[in-house]
Amino acid sequence: MRAERTKRSGQAVVFLLLAFTALVFVLLFNVDLHRIIQRKNQTQNAGDAAALAAARWQGATLNLVGELNLLHLLALANQTPAAVDAITNMQARLCFTGPMTALFAAQIAAKNNHIYVDPDMTALLTEHAATVRTQYAARFDGSQYFFEPWPGAWAEYADMIGQVAAAGIAAGPDNTQRFLDPSSGHPLMEKAFYEAVESRNWCWFYLHARGLIDSYSSFHDWPPLPEQDVTDTVNSEIFGVGLRPVATPIRFLFSAGALETHFREAGFDTVSAAMLAVTNVMNAVENWYVYNPRDWADWIRIKPDGGDAFPVTGPVRPEYDYAGADAVVRVYASVARMTPGIDGGSRNDKVVWTAAAKPFGFLETDAGKQRPDSAAGFVLPAFRNVRLIPVDAASGSENSSSDIDWVRHVRSHLQPYLETGHPSSGCRYCRALAVWEQPAFRQEGRDWLELYCADCNVRSGGGGRGGGSRRGH
Repeated sequence: MRAERTKRSGQAVVFLLLAFTALVFVLLFNVDLHRIIQRKNQTQNAGDAAALAAARWQGATLNLVGELNLLHLLALANQTPAAVDAITNMQARLCFTGPMTALFAAQIAAKNNHIYVDPDMTALLTEHAATVRTQYAARFDGSQYFFEPWPGAWAEYADMIGQVAAAGIAAGPDNTQRFLDPSSGHPLMEKAFYEAVESRNWCWFYLHARGLIDSYSSFHDWPPLPEQDVTDTVNSEIFGVGLRPVATPIRFLFSAGALETHFREAGFDTVSAAMLAVTNVMNAVENWYVYNPRDWADWIRIKPDGGDAFPVTGPVRPEYDYAGADAVVRVYASVARMTPGIDGGSRNDKVVWTAAAKPFGFLETDAGKQRPDSAAGFVLPAFRNVRLIPVDAASGSENSSSDIDWVRHVRSHLQPYLETGHPSSGCRYCRALAVWEQPAFRQEGRDWLELYCADCNVRSGGGGRGGGSRRGH
């Protein structure tokens, strides 16, 4: 009898130990879950704040350039050529100093929201500052390959990037258009291609690259990588505002009466059409800053019937229906988990948040509110607020210029793969290429699409906060 009670007592102890262990794991899991949710919220707040801060400075830069356009006219009317030169020089510098201020403001916003400096993003921007200093100012056959918007611009630009990087990068600029990087448009430079391969998302191929999966046979079928795009060096690569100087008489853009109206809207009540007409202002050939039509056009990305078939439920207001300056940022955060990993050791989870924001404004006209670029493309002070936008609707969002693994893949792995057909090892995107090269994989996709391609439809817009994008707003 005593032996039986002892046996039962031992079983109870074992049960209690198991129950206690399970309870400890449940408690640790709850603590970890709370930490992850809290850190995710912090990361989202930091990314949103950083994107809004950058876009706010983009809008301020555009307004300053617009006001200087008007001051340029006043300086001509008052026959002060020194002021004219100072104004145009200031406008050229603003196309870089404004975006660099936006980059710095994004770092402050992210750090104020408890996001720490990311060493990889900091190293990437520091490296880019060195590239600007050594390569952009280099000369080939006696001339600079990269046109300087003002004398000594590349050294000053490198200094600005270096100073921001020296303070540490917590919010990486994710839609950077680096002059030395190949321009987009190649299938191998689309992240969505690799994600479709990894997840066997055959519908992506049906909707975006049906010809590719049908006809591809080997790496020889890939087109060469696109050339570098160095046609626009008057705007900062980071958070650029999409402007350009155009040498023309102002009369080709406006009548004297229209100029008087724009002056009054900007608060210059002393300028009249008669004053402008009696001087040589209307005929003088000067550099006026205008919106680059390559950047400032209809906002096709946000339209359901556009090339990306963006799933929105309503139209964008006409006065806001323009692509142009916007800011995409990426922030990283780590969460130390208390529950042990498979090997019994501690583990850290990485949280990533990408957000985009855009400055919005309009011009008041007799016909109502019009787009900021509606006045013959002439830059005027028109921007009034900023808003978060879906990441996939932002310009250059596919660049992922602060995703270190992606940047290394594009810069270091693509060209060797195109030459040999052998993807590099140890790279997530290269592993996807290795899968893609398997004929059985592509045949699986063709077989699936023959049976189920009718199920491949563009998703409609949802009511969630993400606005149809899984990468933030």
